[in-house]
Amino acid sequence: MRKTIMVLSLTAMASLPLMADEVISNIPSDQAGSAIPDVPEFSITYQGVVLLCSPIELIEKKTHKDLVKYQCQKKYVENETETKQLESRGPAETKRLYKNVKNKIAQGTLYSIKIPLYAAHRPERVRLLAEQELNNRSYGKYLRMLLPAKIYISIRPQFTNTGEDGKMELINGGSRGGFFYYHQFTNDLELLFHYEAKVDWDADTSFINTSDASGSSRRLSYFALKYEDNSVIAGKYWSAYYDIAGLTDQYMAYGAQAGGAFNSGTDGSPSGTGRADEMLQVRSINESYNATLQAQLKHDALRDFDTDYSYTIAGSLIYKGWEDVRLGASVAYGKFEEITSDMQGAGIDGNDISSIIGLTYTKDKYSVNTVLSYTKNHMSDDEGTYFESIGTELYLRYDIDESFRLAGGGNWLLPRDDDYEGQYSIKDIIFSLQYTFGEKSFDDLVYLEVSLPGGKLANGDSRDVSVAIGFRYLIDH
Repeated sequence: MRKTIMVLSLTAMASLPLMADEVISNIPSDQAGSAIPDVPEFSITYQGVVLLCSPIELIEKKTHKDLVKYQCQKKYVENETETKQLESRGPAETKRLYKNVKNKIAQGTLYSIKIPLYAAHRPERVRLLAEQELNNRSYGKYLRMLLPAKIYISIRPQFTNTGEDGKMELINGGSRGGFFYYHQFTNDLELLFHYEAKVDWDADTSFINTSDASGSSRRLSYFALKYEDNSVIAGKYWSAYYDIAGLTDQYMAYGAQAGGAFNSGTDGSPSGTGRADEMLQVRSINESYNATLQAQLKHDALRDFDTDYSYTIAGSLIYKGWEDVRLGASVAYGKFEEITSDMQGAGIDGNDISSIIGLTYTKDKYSVNTVLSYTKNHMSDDEGTYFESIGTELYLRYDIDESFRLAGGGNWLLPRDDDYEGQYSIKDIIFSLQYTFGEKSFDDLVYLEVSLPGGKLANGDSRDVSVAIGFRYLIDH
């Protein structure tokens, strides 16, 4: 299935040059610096669609026969783009991509035409010239939106104190790129395809690594069929467990250590608690609740243990009936084929069990998100020893204005296993100051984040204070 996904994504990207000349981007052309001429807009019916043509540029000619450049698109467009107060993560990012692509389709093809300036103030004349220009271009006459998709890259450099010496170093703070495709059938059934991979500027690796090898940077790769508010998803996607754990995964550099989504140095793929791979998932969205069921069949288990998961299953439920509060819970269970001696030596004495509850409260400029988790044979310390654990995460946010916000809280993870002999614990306090620019979506921002640890490593050593200064910039089309 992975090979099929990769081939389809590369094939779709290869078709991009077909969208030439007549289909232009959604970026307003006035950003190029040319003055917008003071001429009226006009409407024209083309191929059964009413287009609204707006002036975007004055093209000056040496012959003094200046031209007005117009951008024409559907006259009436239902704008489904929501005001984004938070950077969307997990399934919320899928929802945003879905709405953006549907809005792109609603806008239809964008046409660029040029009309002599002398005719721009004569409504009948300008319409006649516009019709002639569109009809005289074969691709302008027949081309439609061949690729209803979003292509994006989020660049995320980060200065942080890594390594034993604690010096500030420039690292990749999670840069990623993706391709999201959408198609609606005549029976209202919708098809979604999404591929996302880590963007790496290391000279020894591909910029976007699409391989299936162990070093792959693949983050997401899935197909989904959606009908009304119900979806069936297959591939690598955010787990049902992350529906709850993701409520507090909102920090820029730190956090997400105690909820159990990303366990044992993985992205939570094998256990089905983070970005679950080779899984089948059913999602249902209702006015009062969201529900998700998920299953993975036989697949590799954690690390290098000589065993497999026979299967993993997970489910989540979020209640949305209150005005400002959401309450949810999730359980994930992984059945090992056998418990090997190596696994017993690492502290695993049974199957993988994870459970979590979460609550969010949002009011005006304030937001409170918290989760409480319990896991068994799921979390491990810095030396690779597994233990029964209880953990909690807290994310508090205050929006100072549309550009600045403060966030704070922490992660706490404590072993609850009498047989565990280490001293491992997580007791981190996190503070974050963020400034967003551009569309004020917090996809484009600079931030300062500090993690003050109070826990210990397995051998009893204290943890070091961590500081991150980062920048994020989203490029999408």
